[in-house]
Amino acid sequence: MPGPILKFENVSLSYDGKLVLDKINLTVNAGDTFILLGAAGSGKTVLLKLAMSLIQADTGRIELLGHDITHLKETELFGIRSEVGVLFQEGGLFDSLNIADNVAYPLRNQKKLAAPEDEIAARVQESLDFVELGHTLDKFPSELSGGMRRRVGIARANVTNPKISLYDSPTAGLDPITAHTIMSLIVKQRELRKTTTILATHRYQDGAMAANYHWDDAIHDVVRAVPYGTYAALDTTFIVMNEGRIVFSGTQQQLETSRDPYVSQFVLHQPPPKIGPSGDRGQQLSV
Repeated sequence: MPGPILKFENVSLSYDGKLVLDKINLTVNAGDTFILLGAAGSGKTVLLKLAMSLIQADTGRIELLGHDITHLKETELFGIRSEVGVLFQEGGLFDSLNIADNVAYPLRNQKKLAAPEDEIAARVQESLDFVELGHTLDKFPSELSGGMRRRVGIARANVTNPKISLYDSPTAGLDPITAHTIMSLIVKQRELRKTTTILATHRYQDGAMAANYHWDDAIHDVVRAVPYGTYAALDTTFIVMNEGRIVFSGTQQQLETSRDPYVSQFVLHQPPPKIGPSGDRGQQLSV
């Protein structure tokens, strides 16, 4: 599509008189990956909610998929949102629905995506197979581990084959091995489905992995795109937020060389411990 996938122009928002976002300017083009870093309460999640128009800005303009969504009514947003995948914090699954119905939910509740039940079932199966959980159709969220629920969330976010996917703290609370699995699936989705990606995280490792690893279908895992000590050109931009403002925007290399004390605290300067991606290979997961 021509033009940016997502654009913020001087967007500000306040809650109860407190400024939450302050004159945010951001342009995301097709194929880009954006990593949002920042302390709790810095505005990362609010920015993602505004991108979906789940809340409305006080001032400024937001464009999503070529549409000015700044003041659209809820009914006018349905069709636009059908082209956006979202993974909420903790996965956001419905406890009362089984896994198949959880993943099918966007297909059954978006008029633009209406399809026969057999087609929905096939797409649900494909999405769950994509995250290696095709055997969980009849299970309920309570029967799955935290990491598996997060993977189901990825399946649901991407069952509609969205143009852009938004991930809100996808690895929060997970152990390093499970976090690696989640990030591998996000990279897989980005590359195999050509999905523009915005990821809010507190883990520098997540951003570094998105910036330097690509999916290798031959080994069914991610591999580093360039040698250690160098930086890949995978169209990844790092954003650091502080008290509702963007205080840094640039490449991983620029982030790592920043002398700003607030910005530099989000950089992991030492490689993490040696762990295998699946927990038993003994390879070094290095950023």
